[in-house]
Amino acid sequence: DIKLDFKDVLIRPKRSTLKSRADVDLTREFIFHHNICAIQMDWIVQLNPHLCSFGPIEDDPQPRYDENQDKMLCHRKATIGQRVSWSLGSSIETIFPTNTNDRYRWFGKYFLDGIICPRLLQFRSTLLCSSNAMVKSWASLMERTQLFLNALVIKEIDNRTKLKEIWSIEPKYLLDVYCNWLPESLHAQVRSIWPPIPFVLEK
Repeated sequence: DIKLDFKDVLIRPKRSTLKSRADVDLTREFIFHHNICAIQMDWIVQLNPHLCSFGPIEDDPQPRYDENQDKMLCHRKATIGQRVSWSLGSSIETIFPTNTNDRYRWFGKYFLDGIICPRLLQFRSTLLCSSNAMVKSWASLMERTQLFLNALVIKEIDNRTKLKEIWSIEPKYLLDVYCNWLPESLHAQVRSIWPPIPFVLEK
């Protein structure tokens, strides 16, 4: 048996049921939504990141450097909501989280590839080791990868703007650790174009 208590139920005075004093009052309500518009899932992440929870960084597609935003981006699955977590679908591209050194590893890889500084693209084919070594799990076992990573982490360099600022103060920054990736025969040529963004020295 189900016992219903209607003592605390309020009925508007003009309702006919108020006069009838029936034992049971059945109602049916319809909820209407107004001003609804469709949005892209990644908008939610951009507008309300504090309401979202993110999964681990995914390998496919791999993180990338976005030149327009001057930021490192990665793909992660995301949910929104605190009591109930609603999935935002497939992985969403977001700014690289700041609580991991992986963003420096990927920035270092793209620096070696000549993507951050196109003047270094000419040396990509002569690297003593693939730039992919920067993002491998065993990267810490190689001296050249660790030295390069440490140089980025110490100065917190994960975008081109910060790099230019450092070069305007320390023109030789990254020169030695970059040369570790190249044959000694190319060191003089690299030194002659360093820093590899021409207008830095004009500041």
